[in-house]
Amino acid sequence: MNYSYNNSESLSLNYLQNYDPVKNEQDYISILLLHEFGDSSKSWEKITKELSGKFNVVQIDFRGHGLNSSFEKVDISTCVSDVLDYLDQSVYNSFYIIGHGFGGECGIFIANRRPNLIKKLILIETNFSHPEIWKEWEEMLIPSLYIRGRQSDVISHPLAITIREKQSKCFVTELEGGGHQFHEDSPHSLVSAINWFDNQ
Repeated sequence: MNYSYNNSESLSLNYLQNYDPVKNEQDYISILLLHEFGDSSKSWEKITKELSGKFNVVQIDFRGHGLNSSFEKVDISTCVSDVLDYLDQSVYNSFYIIGHGFGGECGIFIANRRPNLIKKLILIETNFSHPEIWKEWEEMLIPSLYIRGRQSDVISHPLAITIREKQSKCFVTELEGGGHQFHEDSPHSLVSAINWFDNQ
């Protein structure tokens, strides 16, 4: 279903939410899905149905994308600020963030700014394109899982190893069956990895 919230600039931003209404949403983990730059919340459709049986699933669209395409695209700090505004208004008290590419970079900043809310972070094919992201990554205190598709033409095996070496609480897995769009190429493999990490 479509919902909206007002950010700190009083802009009404839209997001999608999928959950089982029989459950008390405050009593189980919420998953916050953050898409790649140039993509949208719709890119997660292949995994949301499976995840929503176990989690409350929230799909954020960054400005200039998807449900919020009427706004101009903005930089990473503004995207992070918008998501923090959502979290500060949310009734839910436990989140996992799953971020693809740029969404994963945003997720690192968000996790460090709301460690009481963000319990785990899952990064899919995130590139660590700016030096400040490496610094934030090294300082992060929550457990994380980094997923690289073995057919990726964006993330190399050596980069995945470096990412693991820089963060002591990070697991790295390199999965067959997809590349940079792994969540679309191999959704069942991704959900299996998410469920494994949930149990750690």
